[in-house]
Amino acid sequence: MVEGGTPNQLFDIWRRQVEESTQAWARLMGQTPPPPTPPDPLAFWKPVMAQGIDAFARLFAQTPVPPDLAAQWKTLMDQWIEAWSRALGQAMNTDAYAQMTGQYLDQWLAAQSPVRKATDAALGQALATLNLASGTQLTAVARQIVELEERLERVEDGIAAILERLEAKEPR
Repeated sequence: MVEGGTPNQLFDIWRRQVEESTQAWARLMGQTPPPPTPPDPLAFWKPVMAQGIDAFARLFAQTPVPPDLAAQWKTLMDQWIEAWSRALGQAMNTDAYAQMTGQYLDQWLAAQSPVRKATDAALGQALATLNLASGTQLTAVARQIVELEERLERVEDGIAAILERLEAKEPR
């Protein structure tokens, strides 16, 4: 803590930092052109924290500290969650976020492909060692059963058609 500084002076310093970070956040969100220097990596967190800092400043600015500090804390946390919700909602509605998410998914799938192939190969080898059918073999057997059922239905339909013709030709 700064020696000789009053709480109001400290909160003024804090408020200035929050205002500067809010401006950086606005630049990151595309509301103003970005600066030529790289953005602050902590700029994403600062707008959210600003609301909490302001709530604490209001709390401590009151002459007597309110007796229900838990209610004040709950209010602060509710405001903080709402600020996060708005900030993340705005961030997720940008094209940059969609592109970044798409790139992440592409990279994740590319990284998972060799792992999946190795897992499938190991599983196939384990099933063969245990003399059990693999998923591919079970699918092939199921397909053959369906084809046999279809053939049987065609044979039944053919027999029914032949019986109908025979009944039509026979005098009663």
